[in-house]
Amino acid sequence: MKKIVFMVAACALMASCNCNNKTNSAAGKADSTAQDSMATDSMVYEGTVPAADMAGINYRLAIAQDSSKSFAITETYMKSETDKAGSFSYSGQYKELDGKNNKKYYQLATGKGDTLTFLLLNDSALRMVSNNLEEPDSKSGLNYDLKLKK
Repeated sequence: MKKIVFMVAACALMASCNCNNKTNSAAGKADSTAQDSMATDSMVYEGTVPAADMAGINYRLAIAQDSSKSFAITETYMKSETDKAGSFSYSGQYKELDGKNNKKYYQLATGKGDTLTFLLLNDSALRMVSNNLEEPDSKSGLNYDLKLKK
């Protein structure tokens, strides 16, 4: 029952959220073209992070390597390892934040007041963190890392 309520709420959210820089992948073929062209001169990271009532959320993030500080990200909600529940794409400019101990963060605006924040772990990985720059609890054993693909 809990899963059904969550799925209904998730479907309603997906249907109602059509913000300026947030598009449903079925309706935004032009965004995927823009993301693919940006990927040719960008760092591309991919990974799956845990989700409460789903198999996970797949992320594909392209960060421009030039002075534009632009990004394109697609998040795909997964019912199972192969069954998709929905997909959203966002693009815009990221902010670079400096944290404690010279750590570097990327903050991405994904809609009205919504942001995603990633810690640059090393040359080949990013970690999703809270907007307060707090890393996930390492004791949980859950993986919030995106790996460099290109």
